[in-house]
Amino acid sequence: MYKHSMFHWKYDQMYTNCSCCNLKYEIEPGFFIGAMYVSYVFIVAELVNAGILAFMLFGDKDEWAIIGTTIAPVILLFTFNYRYARTLLLHVLSHIKYSEDAGRNC
Repeated sequence: MYKHSMFHWKYDQMYTNCSCCNLKYEIEPGFFIGAMYVSYVFIVAELVNAGILAFMLFGDKDEWAIIGTTIAPVILLFTFNYRYARTLLLHVLSHIKYSEDAGRNC
């Protein structure tokens, strides 16, 4: 689905069609704009979990450590959030159905 790995500078470049089944990934213009909402859910979950962990580690003593600990996972996982929000949106809202034979045909 993606031209490069998640750790490449061009992590956001996608193929237009699947090399195996020729499925067009962007079903309609602006389809992946909806991935922002999925990414938002990922980010909120990361912030809540990191915030709880930060308060458990630091208590109320060091505000900057709490802020840094809370924001760090969001910054470190931005490529994960971007790619998997698009992938999840594509699988949930498209007509793609899993088939065990699909991998053997490529």
